[in-house]
Amino acid sequence: MRSDALPDCLAAPVGDCLSSVHGSSGSSSIESLIDHYLGPLYPDYADHTRPMLIRQARDLLVCTFHGDLERFEGDFLRPATDIVRELRCAYQRGKKTLRNMWVM
Repeated sequence: MRSDALPDCLAAPVGDCLSSVHGSSGSSSIESLIDHYLGPLYPDYADHTRPMLIRQARDLLVCTFHGDLERFEGDFLRPATDIVRELRCAYQRGKKTLRNMWVM
């Protein structure tokens, strides 16, 4: 996914509920969660960023959250996604401001 495909910088957060990506069967994967939450926010996600994020997420899931995927999602992944979204928005606002300054 391309990062510039994000429709609106101020898009609503992912939601108040945990993702159904892992469902009740527990058969979900860390890859699915990372794709769902962070994929839309990163440029060149599939080609460059995805493998690194998945590797880091696996480390956190195992070492910090002891394999608890639901806790990983709620306590880390959702808040991290909010932070990445806000940083991206601030960058886009700054980029737009600089572009407007050059026009003047």
